Amino acid sequence: MNARAREYGVLALAVAILTAGPLEAQEVQQSLGVSVNFQGLSFDEALGIEVANLLLIPIAYRFSVNEKFSADFYAAWAEGRVERENETFVLNGAVDTRVRLSYQASPWAVLTVGAALPTGNATHNTEEAVVASVLSSDILGFNEATWGTGFAITTGVATVHRIGSWGLGIGASYRLADDFEPSADTVFSYSPGNESRVRLALDRNVGESGKFTGGVTFQTFQSDQLDGRNLFQAGDRVRVDASYAFRAGSSTWNAFVANLWRTDGDLSLQLIDDTGAILGDSILSAGWQNLFMVGIGGAVPVGSTVYMHPMVDLRIQDRNDDGFDSGSGWILRGGVDLPLRLFTAFDFFPRIRGLFGQLTAEGGESHGFWGIETGATIRFR
Repeated sequence: MNARAREYGVLALAVAILTAGPLEAQEVQQSLGVSVNFQGLSFDEALGIEVANLLLIPIAYRFSVNEKFSADFYAAWAEGRVERENETFVLNGAVDTRVRLSYQASPWAVLTVGAALPTGNATHNTEEAVVASVLSSDILGFNEATWGTGFAITTGVATVHRIGSWGLGIGASYRLADDFEPSADTVFSYSPGNESRVRLALDRNVGESGKFTGGVTFQTFQSDQLDGRNLFQAGDRVRVDASYAFRAGSSTWNAFVANLWRTDGDLSLQLIDDTGAILGDSILSAGWQNLFMVGIGGAVPVGSTVYMHPMVDLRIQDRNDDGFDSGSGWILRGGVDLPLRLFTAFDFFPRIRGLFGQLTAEGGESHGFWGIETGATIRFR
C-alpha cells in the first residue's frame, strides 16, 4: 500500500468514527436552496480580453438528524465565457460536488469531514483552459473559479473557549487531494499539493449592541506534482481579518477588513537539450501576491417585516512576478439584496450589484473594466 492510499485509509476511518454511534430519534431539520447567478465583466482591450461572463446554477441541501449531527451537500452547473480578439471561448458543465459531515463531539468541539467528488470537467482543451485561467483571478471574485480538481478529502476540528470577556476559537484542517489529468491535448497526471490550515479567532461584545471579531489564518501546501515529479511549490498564505457588528437605530451593520498575503512560490521546469535529453531542473520564482479587502453591509428595514441589505466593498491587489506587476489593480462593488418571505416555508433572495475597477496590463499601464452581478435564490425550509 502506497503512502497516499494509507492516507485515504486514515481519512476513511475518520469518516467512520464521525458517523458512528446511535442517533437519537428526532425530527429531521432540513433546508434546500437553488440559485441562478450571473456575473459579467467588460474590459479594456489592452488587458488582453474584452468580456468575461459566468452563469452559475447551484443547489445546496442541508439536514440535521439531531443536535449533534448535520450534513451539507453542494452541486452546481456553470458556464463561463471569455471573448478575446473576436474569438469566444466557452467552458461549461457540472462542477465538482461537495459533501460535508459535521459532528458536535462536545459543547466546545466540532469535527468535520468533507469530500470533493470529481463530477466536474477537470480535463480542459486549450480554449477551456483560457476560460478557467481568467475566472480564477482572485481580484475578480468569480463565484466558481474551477470546474474540476479531482477527488479530495478534508478533515477538520474546531474548538471554542471563553476567557474572561473574550471568546477564543481554534480550528485546524487538512486537505488531501488526488491526482487528475488537466489537459485534453497532452496526457499527463497532475497532483495538487495537500493543504494544511490553522485558524485562531477572537471575539467580544462591545458596549450594548456591538461585537468585535478578529482572526488569523495560516495555510501551507505540499508541492504540486506532474507525473510524480515536483512541479510547483505554492507559497504560504496568511490571512488577517477583523469585523465589527453594530446597531444604528433600527438598522444593523457589519464592517470588515481583511488582508491575504501569499509568499513567493517555486516553479520547477526541466532543461532539455536538442536531443531531448534532460539536463536538470531550473527553479523560477512565481512571485508574491497581496489582496486587501474592506467593506460594509447592513440590514435596513423598509417595512414591518422586510429588510433591505445594502453592501459596498473594495478589493486592492498587488502582485509581483519576476519584477512585473501585471494583474495588480482594484475593484469597487456596491449593491443590494432584498430577502423576502414567500408563504410560510419559502424564502426568496433577489440581488444586484454593480462594479468597476482597474487592472495593470503586461506593459505596466492601468486600464479600466466594469461589470454587473445579479441573481436570485429560493430556499425551502
